[in-house]
Amino acid sequence: MDAQERLAQRVAALCQRLSVLGSAPAPGGCTAVSSRVQQLEQVCRHIAEIQRSANHLDTTLADTAPAAEPPAPATLPRQLAWRTRRLLVEGRALLDELKALGERWVPDDRGEHDPLDTLYQQTAALAELALRAVQTFPEAVSEQRRLCGGLEAALGVVRDRVAGLRVILDRRRREAERVEGLAHLLTALVQNRPVLWKAFEGLAEDLLAEADDAAPLRWPGGLADRPGRWAAAHALTAARVVARVVPGDPAWRGRAADAVLAALVYDAGMAALPAELLAKPGPLDDDERRQIEAHAGLGAEALRRAAPHAGWLIEAVRAHHERLDGTGYPAGLEGDQIPPLARLLAVCDVYTALASPRAHRPAMSPRSALTHTLAEAESGRLDLEAAGRLLAISFYPVGSVVELSDGSLGIVVASHTTRPELTTPTRPVVQVVAGEGGQPLPWPEHVNLAQVEGRHIVRGLTAEEGRTLLGARHWHLL
Repeated sequence: MDAQERLAQRVAALCQRLSVLGSAPAPGGCTAVSSRVQQLEQVCRHIAEIQRSANHLDTTLADTAPAAEPPAPATLPRQLAWRTRRLLVEGRALLDELKALGERWVPDDRGEHDPLDTLYQQTAALAELALRAVQTFPEAVSEQRRLCGGLEAALGVVRDRVAGLRVILDRRRREAERVEGLAHLLTALVQNRPVLWKAFEGLAEDLLAEADDAAPLRWPGGLADRPGRWAAAHALTAARVVARVVPGDPAWRGRAADAVLAALVYDAGMAALPAELLAKPGPLDDDERRQIEAHAGLGAEALRRAAPHAGWLIEAVRAHHERLDGTGYPAGLEGDQIPPLARLLAVCDVYTALASPRAHRPAMSPRSALTHTLAEAESGRLDLEAAGRLLAISFYPVGSVVELSDGSLGIVVASHTTRPELTTPTRPVVQVVAGEGGQPLPWPEHVNLAQVEGRHIVRGLTAEEGRTLLGARHWHLL
């Protein structure tokens, strides 16, 4: 075999090597996509290798082949324009970051359809498509420059999505760490182990700042097989509710941090209950009900040991399940016998519990939960004034996905906290992102429903509906 035949075989082998690179994996979660990212890394490395080999083979063939025979065509352009090379380097960096995000993936704590899984897969596929497109670039540098505009636009989309994924995953990580940290504190509290009280105080201040920034009201999932985490997830949500209502309460406005701290610890006794009791899907019998009702006393006793000087807090924790008509527990207190802070905690506890999923029932919508809580207050069981302050959250809290009367879909971005009109809680500020039928709008439209006629909310979508309909297109808003 002469030198020219050997070189031709080497060219064919290189072309074959390129054609089999990175076969698409089966669709799946982030594990499958991370595998694709690893394959794409090989594509980037092989592009550089093939470019060097093609340049070398082109020179060698020109020296050995007869002048009348053109050299064998290369799979890649013999020379890559500087702009093309720069974009390939950028694509490699984006792939590296995608791989790192996949390795540090934080699953959604609500256990529902996660639009970020789809977004991650789409972003990886788009990066693959953009890098493979370089294999089809023509030889002419001027034509490469023209095609680089499309490559640059595709990588720009990948870059924006990677940045968004990074932000959301960082937020999820902080939230998961927050729930786990609170679970550790509550478990230590009921087990009479040392507790760093400043950790509760710091978290209370963080939640007040979050409420002041009008952040969406989150409902973290709590696994019933881990009582400490279950109690932490519930307490964290209740504390967020308290942080949004105390600015309107003259009695607690000046002690807002104390009220939020009370919400963080008031259900600590739940961390001491058996996991099977929290996970029971059916009705409780009398003995099981007594075990549940004991959590108020367990929490108060734990606080008495940890903070004996905080009598106001111990009383509120012990009485947060008392009812104004005397039907509550553990002491059957009524009316003014119940401390004011316990009345506020009771209202926020009922609302939070109804709007959260439980082993024996699904979560109510925030509107239904608020309506039910107000009805309990109207019947004389809960403090009516404290319940009325929940209207600051509105029937559709910030972050809710809603359907408007014209069929469009939007996300609540602000609630009215000062206007006294009865209809204000049902008419927040909405960012409309999709028209009738869920078709995405070219750009979002902000609508203050309190100031427009003929347009109103007809229903709030469940979390699953909202994430399914809007997750792929508006993942950064959810």
